[in-house]
Amino acid sequence: MKPILVFFLTLLTALMLEAVPFPEELVWFRPEWALLVILYWVIALPFRVGVGLAWFLGLMIDLLQGGIIGQHSLTYVIIAYACAVFYKRLRMYHRWQQGFFVCLLVSMNQLIDFWVDHYLGHAEPTLMIFMPAVMTGLLWPWSFIILRSVRRIYAIH
Repeated sequence: MKPILVFFLTLLTALMLEAVPFPEELVWFRPEWALLVILYWVIALPFRVGVGLAWFLGLMIDLLQGGIIGQHSLTYVIIAYACAVFYKRLRMYHRWQQGFFVCLLVSMNQLIDFWVDHYLGHAEPTLMIFMPAVMTGLLWPWSFIILRSVRRIYAIH
């Protein structure tokens, strides 16, 4: 299988995981799968994966979730840029420390999404908006290991 195809399959898998329905009482605990995958690829391949792909993936999330076009694209671009700037430093951290940084980046995503939704009258203030960030940060070490294995097996450079 070609490495570029495997790369795009990881992104497609993330999009499919975003589309999986969650029970109403557990919706706050849904990780940000697409952002998790794009963050991995920005850290692993910073000169090949960047804000352009983050923008496109954010646009796909907007279309998938039926939100405002560009809402996720904006936050994904900001987060991918921040990650690309600090990728050398991030690579030196332990997985749990990287998970904390991922949690902070996804928290920024959640906060921007909340501001937009609150402005439109679709969201009420609650600290539960940060639970997806916590879940994504907790899943980071395992996601990193899986995606790194995929990258090494299929020689994605």
